[in-house]
Amino acid sequence: MRSRSYRMISKKTITLLSVVILLLGFFLVSYRSSGKNSTTHTGKELAISLAVAPTEEKVQELHFTEEQLQSYYTSYTNPFVLHIRKAFVNYLAGKNEGIELLAIPPDKAEDGTIAGLDSFSKDYYKSKFIVFGINDSVAGGKEINIIFQDKQDRLFNVWIYKLADDSYELRGFWQNKNFTEKEMQKIQKQYGVYLHDRKHAL
Repeated sequence: MRSRSYRMISKKTITLLSVVILLLGFFLVSYRSSGKNSTTHTGKELAISLAVAPTEEKVQELHFTEEQLQSYYTSYTNPFVLHIRKAFVNYLAGKNEGIELLAIPPDKAEDGTIAGLDSFSKDYYKSKFIVFGINDSVAGGKEINIIFQDKQDRLFNVWIYKLADDSYELRGFWQNKNFTEKEMQKIQKQYGVYLHDRKHAL
């Protein structure tokens, strides 16, 4: 009887120990994997690299070819872009020449977008700006994304329209709310060299 009950206990103990070992093994693998990033390579291998932190994203500074830079530099001779600086100079002088009146007073859209030159500190307009992007506006003219070199916390959209007499007018100015504080910090790291380039800025 003792021998039989010993065997039964032994089998139960072994089974229990096996389950515990399996659970410990699974926990250990899960724990080790949780601190790593895995990248699957198409049908070849599974590469595992240590992450900086689960909530942090590693951001690297971007560099462009000479050809890309020359194309980018031409944006500073674009008449639509040149008019932005002209409009800022007039605004700071208290004039509205080259600026549609509706683009000046503070405004807030239903989606939370803040617009109007008066909505923001004049320190922005005193600073040089860099061109982040130029697109055709659905309402005509160009929509230009800019970042001010001395105040890089926001990205602004400027709508410049070409009039029938070939002159230009600033018809809209608003903060692009899609570029959050976190996004702007990322841009500052990625485009640091260009954001501080005083030669290619207006």
